[in-house]
Amino acid sequence: MKANWHLEDSAPAEYTHSISKDLQVPRFIAELLAQRHIRTKEAAVKFFRPKLSELHDPFELLNMQLAVEKLHKAIELQQKVLLYGDYDVDGTTSVALMHEQLSQLGLECQYYIPDRYKEGYGVSDTGINYAIENGIQLLITLDCGIKAHDQLSRAQDAGIAVIVCDHHQPESNLPPGIILNPKQAACQYPYKELCGCGVAFKLLQAYYQYQQLDAANLFKSLDLVALAIGADIVEILGENRVLCAAGIEQINTHPRRAFQILLELAKKSFPLTLRDLVFVIAPRINAAGRIASGARAVAWMLSDDEQQLLELAGEIDQDNAFRRTLDQEMTQEALIQLENDPEQSKRFANIVYDPSWHKGVVGIVASRIIEQHYKPTIVLTQANGVLTGSARCMPPLDLYALLEASSEHLIQFGGHQFAAGLSLLPEKLPTFQATFEHEVQTALNGRQLQRQLHIDAQLEFQELGTNPHVHFTRILKILDAFEPCGPGNLHGTFLAKNCLVVEHRILKDAHLKLKITQDEYPVQLEAIGFNLAQLDNKLMPGIYIDLVFQITANTFQNRTTLQLLIKDLDVVA
Repeated sequence: MKANWHLEDSAPAEYTHSISKDLQVPRFIAELLAQRHIRTKEAAVKFFRPKLSELHDPFELLNMQLAVEKLHKAIELQQKVLLYGDYDVDGTTSVALMHEQLSQLGLECQYYIPDRYKEGYGVSDTGINYAIENGIQLLITLDCGIKAHDQLSRAQDAGIAVIVCDHHQPESNLPPGIILNPKQAACQYPYKELCGCGVAFKLLQAYYQYQQLDAANLFKSLDLVALAIGADIVEILGENRVLCAAGIEQINTHPRRAFQILLELAKKSFPLTLRDLVFVIAPRINAAGRIASGARAVAWMLSDDEQQLLELAGEIDQDNAFRRTLDQEMTQEALIQLENDPEQSKRFANIVYDPSWHKGVVGIVASRIIEQHYKPTIVLTQANGVLTGSARCMPPLDLYALLEASSEHLIQFGGHQFAAGLSLLPEKLPTFQATFEHEVQTALNGRQLQRQLHIDAQLEFQELGTNPHVHFTRILKILDAFEPCGPGNLHGTFLAKNCLVVEHRILKDAHLKLKITQDEYPVQLEAIGFNLAQLDNKLMPGIYIDLVFQITANTFQNRTTLQLLIKDLDVVA
């Protein structure tokens, strides 16, 4: 499906001119900053150089004083503590972070990651049974717990104290325990978009302050927080940007051995960007929870035994290879289901189901389906007589609100604006499907969604400069300073109009490679469009195109050059 191009309105000229002059950067860089509400030199310096000193006071989180006192008591009395985390990257890194830090603070604690297939998402009855049977005195839930009313009531009735570290949207009534969640209604914390691992970090940060300890040791674990931020697709602004930047620096300067070994298996070298964490390390950790056990990933992140690290990293890498095979097979089967549905083109949502599908891969398959059929998507399988699955969505829709409006047909659900999990009885599927379809149609006012291609600014190639060895190097360095990039701070996307095609070819039967220029511009620029070979039939040397692209670095044989990454193009009539 061709995307609608949406070019952002230009920022007021006085802002872009002022920033461009003060920072000595091209106009289009000033445009990117202005769109991020960075319109002074001071704000730009703060953006480009995030500092840990800018982190908010953790005691601004509601209930933090109570949580710190409870944690201090557990350390002081050497109580039995259980860390209970979700099986995805955010949950497993939260457990690894807390376990690593509490161990260094003198408290050896246990951890528990639920079985994805036997227990499902969140705090399970089986997990609470484990805590009771093992005499646990303090239960700390990480990246889960905000909806576990019955389970945490059982824990409390058994005399177990509870601290909930979660970031998911809470209901109006909260479960028992000390709740740390910036999204709870009464919490005045100035930053609401922390991931689960971020909330766990704030608890540790508060404890370090409470004990007047040097936080330098805590900051050594920020690699785990950065990984969680990237994998959980939270915004890369505000406090998340500060934590993420520091965590990536930690990974690149003092990488934990677990990450080094896995990167060697993946044939990926340093330095890493947030994108590398998201697409190289995170899928392998997720694969452990999807295919085997999330506990394996925690053990791998925490280990300092070389032989164990090699074995666990190898197992996790194999899990990921198996996950990729499942992903491809299930995606193909799901797409065939949709193609065989005569009403598919009229529907406002994709809902596919097969009882044989692997539960661990349904979320990935939902994202893959959206690439082909741009609609909110739910992929369901069956386990223990219950339909269970994952949902994915896109702006301007709110997936959590859509599921909440359809919840009378569900056993349970939970998640975010764009990703969620759910379960329901098989006999409820037809009514749920009809209700969810209606809610999406209503939210869209009866109009089908169309993919939007966001463009930050129009750019003339002259603005890149004409000396490749000087100007291009500086442009790449400035754009690199925008890292870490992600939601809320995406890589700049630009539009160049009336580009002359000098040369075009296809690489590996899949990728479009161009040489282009603009009239009166003395340099030919190279551009590549990965998996965009289908656009080649529009092209021939000498024609003019409008090009949407990002500016990237291409390193080949130890030589780095500027390259345009093609997002889309149109032939000029």
